[in-house]
Amino acid sequence: MSFDEEWAQLVARAGQERSVRTRPNRLDGGGGGGGQGGLTVRQDDLKLIGRAAHGLHTGLKAGGRHPVPASRSAGIRLSGDNFTSGAALSQVAETWERQVGTLLEACAHISNHLDFSSRSYGAEEERIETGMRNLRGQLMNPSRISDYYR
Repeated sequence: MSFDEEWAQLVARAGQERSVRTRPNRLDGGGGGGGQGGLTVRQDDLKLIGRAAHGLHTGLKAGGRHPVPASRSAGIRLSGDNFTSGAALSQVAETWERQVGTLLEACAHISNHLDFSSRSYGAEEERIETGMRNLRGQLMNPSRISDYYR
C-alpha cells in the first residue's frame, strides 16, 4: 500500500469518527465551537446574570418573609385553642423563613461571584491584551503573530 492510499484511508476514518463524537460545546445542531472546544464567557453576560440574581435577592428580601408573621401568629392562636393545625402552621412558617434565608444567601452568592468573575475576566483580558503588543506598541493579534513564524 502506498503512502497516498494509506493517508486517504486515515483521512476517511477520521472523518467518520468525527461525525459520531459528542459535541458538548454546541447549543444546537448547527454552528457551535467549530472544533475549538472550551467555554466562551462574555463579561456582559456575566453582568446581566449577576444583576438578575441581585434583583431576585432584593425582591425576595423585601417580600419573601411577608407571610411569616401572620402565619406564626395564626399558629400560636390555633395552638392556644387546642387545634393541632396550629403547631403545623407554626412549623410551616419556620420552614418558610429558613428556606427564604437559604435562597437569599444563594442569590447573594451568585451575584457576588458573577460580579467578581466579570471584574476578574476583564482584568485578565486587559493583562493579556497589553502583554501581546510588539515593541512598537502594535497589538499582536493572531494574524500579526503568524507574521513572525513565516
